[in-house]
Amino acid sequence: MSNAVVLLSGGQDSTTCLFWAVTMFDSVRALSIVYGQRHKAEVDAAREIAALAEVPHDVYRIPVLGQLADSDLVRTETSITGDGGRPDVAMPQGLPTSFVPGRNALFLTVAAAYAVKHSARDIVTGVCQTDFSGYPDCRREFIDAQERALTLAMPSSAGPIRVHTPLMYMTKAETVRLAKRLECWHALRYSLTCYNGLRPGCGTCPACVLRAKGFEEAGETDPALSAA
Repeated sequence: MSNAVVLLSGGQDSTTCLFWAVTMFDSVRALSIVYGQRHKAEVDAAREIAALAEVPHDVYRIPVLGQLADSDLVRTETSITGDGGRPDVAMPQGLPTSFVPGRNALFLTVAAAYAVKHSARDIVTGVCQTDFSGYPDCRREFIDAQERALTLAMPSSAGPIRVHTPLMYMTKAETVRLAKRLECWHALRYSLTCYNGLRPGCGTCPACVLRAKGFEEAGETDPALSAA
């Protein structure tokens, strides 16, 4: 029997990954992490979505990132912009102000320990480098390195840890089409992507703009709009 753990943020991508995992594995669990992000609404959305997918769902609180990071995702008094944030030689315009250093590394570490606890070795995450926002921890080379490190860090009896990234090379439009095929439209109604914590979204933050672009290019109407 194949078991998988899905990192579920409550957003569009992780929702699509959850329903992808349900079709690929015999047993699926969802894991959400509270790390000091701006909006509790994300976790509330994840709970709703996990219930719709009929999968067990756990929430862990790991506030250290909120204490360490100077990202706008953990601050409420700032505005999030698509560029011009942290200087980085690979991104001449600067990393987005929403980048949280170490977030995906910590999330995957927690997910691997959680997977071992539940006799799983497969982790599913919605990272994507095609619609690249400049996050270094969304690249395939990071995922490959993390997969090997996690395998070495866990008991050998657990077997190799596998990190699945079904959206890695998809555009947002392709992700929308995948969600349509997976018939998770009803769950996407409740997904929350907006950096300002609004559902269906503020329409102006970088996350809302990218989401709207994906649905427009796919020729589909965002189901979250019908839930407004």
